[in-house]
Amino acid sequence: MNQSTQLTPQEIACSACETGVITPDRVLDFDIVVVGAGAAGVPAAGWAAELGAKTALLQKESGVVSQGNCGSAIIRSRSTEAGIAKWIHHTNSLCGWRADTKQLRAYAVHSEEAMMWLLNRAGLTPETEYGDGSRVDNNAESAKLLNDGDKLCAFRSTSGDFTGLWQDRGSTYDYGDDHCYFWAPWIGPKPLNVGHALRKVVENVRAAHPELEVFYRTPAVRLVTENGRVTGVIGRQHDGTHTLFRAAKAVILATGDYTNNPAMVARWCPDIAEFDKKQFGKTGDGHVLAISAGADMEPVGHTKMMHDFDSALMFEEPFLYLNMHGERFTNEYTGFVYMGNLLRDQPSYKGNMLDADHPDGSKGWYCTVYDSSYMEWDKDSFVDGPVPPFVMEKFIPGAVENPQGVFKNLIDLHRCDTLEELAAELDLPCDAMLASVARYNQLCQQGCDTDFGKPAKYLHPILKPPFWGARKHIRVSAEVSGIRTNENAQALDAAGKPVEGLYCAGNLGGPFFGGSDYPFHQTGLSLGRCYTFGMIAAKHALGML
Repeated sequence: MNQSTQLTPQEIACSACETGVITPDRVLDFDIVVVGAGAAGVPAAGWAAELGAKTALLQKESGVVSQGNCGSAIIRSRSTEAGIAKWIHHTNSLCGWRADTKQLRAYAVHSEEAMMWLLNRAGLTPETEYGDGSRVDNNAESAKLLNDGDKLCAFRSTSGDFTGLWQDRGSTYDYGDDHCYFWAPWIGPKPLNVGHALRKVVENVRAAHPELEVFYRTPAVRLVTENGRVTGVIGRQHDGTHTLFRAAKAVILATGDYTNNPAMVARWCPDIAEFDKKQFGKTGDGHVLAISAGADMEPVGHTKMMHDFDSALMFEEPFLYLNMHGERFTNEYTGFVYMGNLLRDQPSYKGNMLDADHPDGSKGWYCTVYDSSYMEWDKDSFVDGPVPPFVMEKFIPGAVENPQGVFKNLIDLHRCDTLEELAAELDLPCDAMLASVARYNQLCQQGCDTDFGKPAKYLHPILKPPFWGARKHIRVSAEVSGIRTNENAQALDAAGKPVEGLYCAGNLGGPFFGGSDYPFHQTGLSLGRCYTFGMIAAKHALGML
């Protein structure tokens, strides 16, 4: 017999959900009720309203909230059917063979439509179809093609084609002559992000479709069920009163992850417990609501997304890596996607941007060190390529007045005339850092890394001043596993059957990925998945998929 997931009192207490008797102060009737105004909830509510449903969008915060800059979509007209099938197989391989391939295929089939809708409703393009791509997709002219005529635009694009031999450090995949093309515009520039685009989506859809009503500062605290079917949501409004939002068609939960619910983190993804979290208010509300209605959770080993794109560029380059004790700790060619795993067993550090759970320091800190000769190295010495010093300077605190395209509170690059000065700037023990650099230079001279095995082409001694160092802070960007769902975003019970009337979209549902680490082979896959399954949930709930 399949045993359903049971919540602990601590998991419930760390969420916004309520136990005990609740008597609603008023009742409102809708066709669709969406909980969560983010990268999945906004598309779900927008599509539902445009398809004619009277729709309520409940949001715990005072406005739309989403992070990140890049969402991506598979373009079927520029792909081969075999190429898409290979992309599904390839992606599953990077997820430990734990992904639901039906969900991957649903993304491949529907993501183009979802992306075009979002960019159009955000006012970034008048186009409603991708077409041949010339009006929306060009890596060299993304800002010209996608912009709102004001501040928001696609400040870069990393669209690409999976064809031939794909290679990423320790793994390869052969697409042969087949193609799977993905479109990946980055919305910004920083500090602007996708959240700003989603706010415009809500404004524009509401202006055209009064069927959509938005209730901010209204966390969902309870699901209502009748005869085994979810029929509504009880929300607590900012004045403390409770409203029952009845849903004639369906409730779509899109509340994001549970990274700010320590009890759920400890139970479902303990690897991230000692790391700082980028998000706030992600307390697993949707997970608690869905489980209370009979939905089941993905097995332990949830997928984590961890990175630091903001302290400095060249984050993928295999320079010398030192922990915060000044010690080399890894083969630097391991890859950025796995740094969180490596740093779990390295020393904690008390730096900036600590979250409330780690006031005395957190895991995830290390330093990259290199010298000024890097612009003279062969291109094969880089994973992505060198970035000129004049570009890097905006990541040095105080070096550039009013730096653009960065988060000023996150930049942490330093350039010093001596290694002793660099150690002080990075807050590393000077003697330990000097010893590590000396040992590294010795390995570079002999042309063989007998300590950690880094390929010889990436070994470059640290000799030429000024010396560069970036203090990296790997934080949890998102936890992208949760309630078991199917390819229609329907929540599933322990027997694999849909919980009637309940959908879980975006980072709340899965297993779209399933592995312990988020795969970075396609930029923007996480947000693209959120856009897509928000749309899928709305369409399926209304019988239009």
